[in-house]
Parts: sequence; structure tokens; C-alpha cells
Amino acid sequence: MTAYEQLTSGKLAPVYVLYGTEALFMDRFTQKLVELSEGQALARYDFEEDGVEDALFELQSVSLFLAQPVVLIRNCTAFLAQGKAGAPGEALEAYLQNPVGERTLVVTVSGEKLDERKKLTKAAKRHIVIDCRTPKPAVAMRVLKAERERLQVHLTDDALEELWRRTGTVTHASNELEKLSIYALGRTVTVEDVRALVAQTLEETVFDWVDHVTQGHIAHAFANLQEVARQGYDALSLLAMLARQFRLMWFAKALGQRGMRMEDIAKQAKAHPFAMKVADKQARNFTLAAIERLICQAADYELAVKRGRRDAQQAIELLMLAAAGSTSALRRAK
Repeated sequence: MTAYEQLTSGKLAPVYVLYGTEALFMDRFTQKLVELSEGQALARYDFEEDGVEDALFELQSVSLFLAQPVVLIRNCTAFLAQGKAGAPGEALEAYLQNPVGERTLVVTVSGEKLDERKKLTKAAKRHIVIDCRTPKPAVAMRVLKAERERLQVHLTDDALEELWRRTGTVTHASNELEKLSIYALGRTVTVEDVRALVAQTLEETVFDWVDHVTQGHIAHAFANLQEVARQGYDALSLLAMLARQFRLMWFAKALGQRGMRMEDIAKQAKAHPFAMKVADKQARNFTLAAIERLICQAADYELAVKRGRRDAQQAIELLMLAAAGSTSALRRAK
């Protein structure tokens, strides 16, 4: 029986541990728990700010006359590898070993994984642990379509896909959906509306910047570079990122010419297959010799920046221009 099936059956467990980065999933699950509980109320505590003493006192205070709330302990960092348990973590572990059966505790952990080495995690595994991490795109799109129906927003599928591409999490996308519903005032929201109102994630902006550089779209690349800089990336980090992309392009071009399958090339380059497919597409804009020159230039520029002989911003701009020159040369040759 899944956690959701258990909820809909009306049988509440004494402990639920929710981990991941999707606050929306955690909030919806907790809300459903509260609706199904006898008291239909929620007592909230924050692990970092409040510890667990008050929360555990609430759980252990059983009343024969009053309906009692579901207890929520948010932001429980003691489950994470970098988190410190201390006395609060030990007290929570002791409760998980012997919870009050008539009460319901929800613990949320904002992190991609629980530290399996910790006694606290092992104690939690005796109960219901729910994965609230960001789902794969296909699943995320199903969730967002349901959110679209719930909010009654007229949004095209293309616009919904653009929203997902720009946000990267269901929680962020759902928040932006609410803003779009207010903006639209009943009309259909288009891809252009999403692009105008929803800022790209930093990762997406960086991806676009690298892609524009390797496609030879130098004006777009410089515009993206300014946006990336505004969002906090330094030029030396971008230089290293571009050098890495040139190396992936070299693997795709050189080994592809030998007839090697892209999946095998990805393994040899220690890269994700999708990243290698992108690099393969980008490498078509360059000769193998041009890619090798760019790799050498990137290494020279990086060394010069680290030794203080060249400004990092100037180095990244020169490398971008060199890449644009290589793509133009190939187009002229064709």
C-alpha cells in the first residue's frame, strides 16, 4: 500500500518522513493528512529554530477530550550528511523508536538524500519515508497539467513545457503558474508570455550561453554572458565550463569519426549520454582541428588568468570570438 493509498483509506500512521526539494509535494501531503485527521489542525515547529522539545511534548500530551493536531517538524537537517544531530536529533531518534500510536508526526527534510549511516535515518526507515524529490520531466508535466486544471489557467502545452524548462522544479513552476493566471485575466497564456514573465534558472541561462557560443551566434552569446554575470557566475568558472564543453565536443567528433556509438563515447568521456548528444550536435559546427585549437587556447587562457597575466573577462570574450571565427570558417568552406 502506497502512502497516498493509506491516506485515502483513512488510516494515519504515527510517523511520516518526507525528504526532497519539492516543497509543494510536502505541503500537499501534509495538508491531506490534516484534512483526514480527527482534529483537522496542524502544530508547526522548525528543527533549526525550535529544536524538538516542544514538538515531542505536544505528541506525548494525549487528551481524552480534545482532538489533537498533526505535528510537523520542518527543516530537519539532522538527517543530512552535513547536518548535526546533537541532543535534538537524539531525542527525535528516541521518539521514532517508540512513537505514540494515537498521534501523527510529519518530519520534512530539504535535501536530495538522507544519510543512511545515521542512526536517525535507520530509525526513520521503520516508518513511512516519502520521496519528494523533483520528478523526471514526463512526470513533472503530468503534475503541472493537473495544476493547470486546478488553477483553471488557459495555458498551451508548449507554454507549459517552456515554463518547466525555465523553472526546473514543480514547486517553482506551480508558483509561476499562479502569477501567470493573474496576468492572463482569462485569456490563453502563450510561450511568449512565459518567456516575458518567467526568468530562466541560472543553469538554463548558462546552457543557452554555451550553446550560442558553439553555434556561432556571437551576439546572443554576449547577451547571455551579461545575464550570467548578473546572476553571479565569475568569468574564470565560465572559462572552465566552456573548456569542458570543447573537450566533450572533441570526444564526440574524434571518436564518432571512428564509428563509435554515442553511448560508448559518453562512457569513455565520463559524461551523461544527453550531454554527449548535445556536444555531438555542437561539434558539427567545427572541424576537429578547430576544436583542438580551442581546447589549447582555453588551457592557455586559464593558465594566464590564474597567473595574473590576463583578465578573466577578457579571456572568456577572446575564447568566444575564436569559437565564432571557427564556425564562420567552416560555413564559408561549405
